Amino acid sequence: MTISPPLVALRAGPAEAVLDPGAGGRIAALRVDGMDLLVTRGDGPLTWGAYPMVPWAGRLRDGLLRWDGTVHTLPTDLLPPHAIHGTLVEAAWRVAAPTGDATATLEAPLGAAWPFGGRAVHRVTLTATSLTAALEVHADERPFPAIVGWHPWFPRTLRGPAGAVGGPVEVDVRASGMLGRGADYIPTGAVLPVPPGPLDDCLVGVTVAPAVRWPGALEVAIESDATYWVVYTQHVDGVCVEPQTGPPNGLNTGDFTLVEPGRPLVASMTLRWRRLG
Repeated sequence: MTISPPLVALRAGPAEAVLDPGAGGRIAALRVDGMDLLVTRGDGPLTWGAYPMVPWAGRLRDGLLRWDGTVHTLPTDLLPPHAIHGTLVEAAWRVAAPTGDATATLEAPLGAAWPFGGRAVHRVTLTATSLTAALEVHADERPFPAIVGWHPWFPRTLRGPAGAVGGPVEVDVRASGMLGRGADYIPTGAVLPVPPGPLDDCLVGVTVAPAVRWPGALEVAIESDATYWVVYTQHVDGVCVEPQTGPPNGLNTGDFTLVEPGRPLVASMTLRWRRLG
């Protein structure tokens, strides 16, 4: 019987974050004045919390990575026929450093499914008005391509101790374009105007921090040094605004960062909230 690592609770003023090292090192909950800013449970590992995507984000076509003259096969069990969101979504991470009241560091090897070795580090810091997460990908001896990101699930209805608060969620992402995709949800290389309506798409040219808001209650700005943003608004329970350092299938199209020994990939995301009304 496998025993999951204990949850890690962070607190700062009215804010509380819960990290689940045993469930992909994810931010399992984020609460402000008792209101849940994240979806805290879902049908399977892909549909709740805010989990790190590493060493790639989004779909990898047919689970195949073509690198340095070799084709590597990666697991496709989460969303066949593609590999999706890296190797650590279901993996157990360990607490890598003593935690304080408002900060924690988790670490995990990239796993046997990843052919190059390496490890990931997830650092999370909470304040009274924000949560900042940083991801690092380190190589051991072999260089490899990598993309990282986060997949936060924001509830359609904000709920606190007394029930629903504010109006239904709104997503505000201002982008100059969207990566065209085929029926397999893999980018085709074209850049198109962003259409109205529900999305499951990768947006580019984002210069203002995207936001999710519950009118009359709360707004969360999503700040990141990542330059690709996948927006998913087709689910009945929540919406997602996902900062990524590369697009879906980017490991095969050259839109990645080369990680080498001593030269890690580092990215950050900050969720910053403010009251409305």
